[in-house]
Amino acid sequence: MWCRSLIQNVLNCHFACSQILLNTSEEKLGGDIVNHHIINLEKQRFIRDCKLVLKGERVSDNLRRVIIHSSPGHIEYLKRDLDMTEARLVDIVIAKVKEESKRALSASSQRINILAISVLENLSTESSEFAIEEIMKRYRESINPVKALYYDLQEIMFLYDGKPKNKHHIFLINKFRNIESFEKVLVAIKRDIRDLAECKQRVNKLKNEHNYPNTSQHLKRIVDYHNEMLQWQTLFEKFPEWIEENSLPVETKKGNKKTFCTTIKKLFK
Repeated sequence: MWCRSLIQNVLNCHFACSQILLNTSEEKLGGDIVNHHIINLEKQRFIRDCKLVLKGERVSDNLRRVIIHSSPGHIEYLKRDLDMTEARLVDIVIAKVKEESKRALSASSQRINILAISVLENLSTESSEFAIEEIMKRYRESINPVKALYYDLQEIMFLYDGKPKNKHHIFLINKFRNIESFEKVLVAIKRDIRDLAECKQRVNKLKNEHNYPNTSQHLKRIVDYHNEMLQWQTLFEKFPEWIEENSLPVETKKGNKKTFCTTIKKLFK
């Protein structure tokens, strides 16, 4: 009795395994049929769009995308089964689309450069009102004056080990010890950050519209400046707090030096 039951279980298991294999094969076959159908549709759409262009209609976005982004091997696959005349006509369409795309890229590149140059040549932070002689003489003549200020204040913070390193550091600490000292500078930075961000958005829109893959030197400067100015803004907003936290010396009107802690003690006394 148990032997008959064992044989029945084995047969049932074998039948179940056979069904699984059969279903898997059917699914694979069905998937292959679907994929083949999709590929055939792509070929049909490609040939149809090419014929429409030959009849004088505009190049569709799908056709332009296929021609520009497909490998030569894939294009040859799409042309397979065409006779010589049809294949030659399709080649004419492909050459036309590539030439139009090349001209569009060139025009897009010019527009991007003009847009970037326009923003770079009108930065508020480039104004001479932010140029401090004691700072500017330490750098190349063409440096952005606000960038030079950022470098000097950053140097003060990096080199600080309990007291300022030199008279130049003391001069800047006293000049920029409160947030009001940065008011005009911060207004200019925020205006430039806004303009640079808008420029980046407009450039990215142009790049997406024309599939422009490259980045010019002017565009790189836009991106770099935008990232740098965010750092400038953060440091200038935090610098007065840093002075207060480190009790840096203050130069009085008589030229005597006293610490922030001394000032507070005298105030409460």
